[in-house]
Amino acid sequence: MSPPIPPALIADLTPPQREAVLHREGPMLVVAGAGSGKTRVVTRRIACLIQQGIPPDRILALTFTNKAAGEMKRRVAEIVGATPPWVGTFHSICARFLRRDIEILACGRDRHFTIIDEDEQQALIKECLQAQRLDRGRLKPPLILSRISRAKCNGCTPDDFYDGKPDSDVLAEIYRAYEERVLSMNALDFDDLLLLAVQMLEKNPDLRAAYHRRYHYLLIDEYQDTNRLQYQLARLLAGPQQNIHATGDPDQSIYSWRGADYRNIMDFQKDFPGTRLVRLEENYRSTAPILELANHLIRHNEERIDKRLFTARMGGEPASLACLDNERHEALYIAHEIERRRAAGVPLRRQAVLYRIHAQSRSLEEAMMSVGIPYQIVGGVRFYERREIKDLLAHLKILVNPRDAVSLRRIVYARSTGVGDKTIERLEERSRQTGMPLFRLLQSPDLAEAFGAKPSPRLVAFGEWCRRLAATPLTPVAACVRQVLTISGLAEQISAEMIDDPTAEARLENLSAFVNRAAEFEMSHPEATLPDFLEEVALVADVDQWDDKAETVNLMTLHSVKGLEFATVFICGLEHGLLPHQNAASKAAMEEERRLFYVGITRAQESLYLTFARSRMLWGRTQPTAPSPFLADLPRQHLRIATGGEKDDFASPFADEEENAAPPLVQTRWRSAGSEHLRDEDILADMPPAAPSAVADRAAREGLRPGDRVEHSEFGWGKILTIDKRQAVVHFPSSGTRLLRLDRHALHKIAPD
Repeated sequence: MSPPIPPALIADLTPPQREAVLHREGPMLVVAGAGSGKTRVVTRRIACLIQQGIPPDRILALTFTNKAAGEMKRRVAEIVGATPPWVGTFHSICARFLRRDIEILACGRDRHFTIIDEDEQQALIKECLQAQRLDRGRLKPPLILSRISRAKCNGCTPDDFYDGKPDSDVLAEIYRAYEERVLSMNALDFDDLLLLAVQMLEKNPDLRAAYHRRYHYLLIDEYQDTNRLQYQLARLLAGPQQNIHATGDPDQSIYSWRGADYRNIMDFQKDFPGTRLVRLEENYRSTAPILELANHLIRHNEERIDKRLFTARMGGEPASLACLDNERHEALYIAHEIERRRAAGVPLRRQAVLYRIHAQSRSLEEAMMSVGIPYQIVGGVRFYERREIKDLLAHLKILVNPRDAVSLRRIVYARSTGVGDKTIERLEERSRQTGMPLFRLLQSPDLAEAFGAKPSPRLVAFGEWCRRLAATPLTPVAACVRQVLTISGLAEQISAEMIDDPTAEARLENLSAFVNRAAEFEMSHPEATLPDFLEEVALVADVDQWDDKAETVNLMTLHSVKGLEFATVFICGLEHGLLPHQNAASKAAMEEERRLFYVGITRAQESLYLTFARSRMLWGRTQPTAPSPFLADLPRQHLRIATGGEKDDFASPFADEEENAAPPLVQTRWRSAGSEHLRDEDILADMPPAAPSAVADRAAREGLRPGDRVEHSEFGWGKILTIDKRQAVVHFPSSGTRLLRLDRHALHKIAPD
């Protein structure tokens, strides 16, 4: 009989949360709305299982970020005094599986494999292109890697690769050459971690059964973000008892571009018959007006599991909607509002500015600097991607994996050894012939014999240096890193550039910070070795490096903000072509773009600002823009038109909740730096409402589509930019771009000339 659950463990939970926490056997799906306390539910469930006598090491919990995994471990330890050892990201857990059992695959790799990052992947792709004499201008390494990654996520090998594009046969050869190089290095890329773990469990029933005996309960967070491989892994690990607890929200599935498939969560109940479904709809984060905006927006998506967020909090201010002349005025408006919020007591660290694409950050950064607001960009140049850090990492990686040719090449160039490409190529060929890893070949006392010719004095000196590096002990971790840094000479090399290079001091500080990071890792993992440290570094995500204690405003993309929350949130660039993105051509893509907007809205706790510009510079040219059609999904009673002076207004393109009431035309004045900017163009045309059914029938009958030329009774002829059942964005040469509701405006298709 299981021990009783302490009442304090569930006393503060709502009935749905308590139902999810107390569930014991069989599959369960928790549809957890934004801000509904899903982390509390997952950690309490783990704590309850431990309290009921389940050993902590029999519980396996998979997340998508190290930060989320660390928070889960911390909370469980606070409750039960024990830290479950198998809580981590999909990639980190799969890496641990492979460290233990990869040899069973007989795939040519051993447990000392290294994990290569995107830069190293691109270096290998460039080698493949060069070897096959292919045009690197036409075949871009990042795009090639994206297609290879998608193929791996779908379980597609080079032999059966075909993605429907004309150059599929060429890409298949590049894919094959890339795989051969990665294998020769005893390395894995991020997709391999998942792919090989799945293959290992699929092909070995006895090993799979051993994993089922090892892990009695499986919990998966953010299930809506799983890709095909992660979905397969979940099915393989669930075991005959089907004790799988999945938590997620289809309304927050925003990563299809990296393989995530929201259908995994939509099909969960079919995949696991007898699933208990629990909905968490009470939101503890946001005010009621913010939640109403989110609810009204997302209900326009068809592919979802129905739920409606609500809160017990009283009051709350409407969201602010502002239209600015251009991206510079938009950025300055946001900067001044940030200052106003800071003066009202909201710290900068609790404010965030969100945008659809990284390129939007430029005008924002300039505005922050001009106003004097410190900021940090989440998802910019990552600490571990800085040149000096990658140079040091190359030295550490070659210690762990002497077959890592990419790291060795980086060392050769970083140290300015004078050893040329031709020499390296000859050594690599000799390495292939003898089967001896290149790094060990260089350490050979009789380098001349190994080299097959008389080596140059520079090569001999480099070989002696390799022997010195190879003698470095791998533990303790911090001492190892300090010794390697000394042997590398990187700090001395950067110091010598101090006079001519203004970034030298910052680069030295980065090296110091890396050594400190190694010391921190050693303190929290006293038994760990250098391979363990390198694995953690390799699997760090952008958001894991976010400094939430720094007194800076946070600039980040809507994709990066997932899982975070801020007192004040600004969402800028709400224009057709940005949000929704110009590439969102299908219904599924439009629904994902709407989910992305929904995620942004639900990050706000107290205040929400929405902004768009009348024009924006794109590719060096200033072009007129149209407001996002998603703004028409928002209820006007929860929006406040931003004003900076006299109460003149601009037309707001939001939904009219009263079917027969026409939204007022408004024009806004906004003052910045002593100047006044009048916005007097009607953004949403106000016409007498037509019969909704008649207009909808006419639009359907005429088969209106983006790109069609149409005629309007007042604005003349125009071109449809985007259209759905409710509204269309149309550019009229005579009067600009307008968002038109189809129940108010008749559009007649014009036959092409």
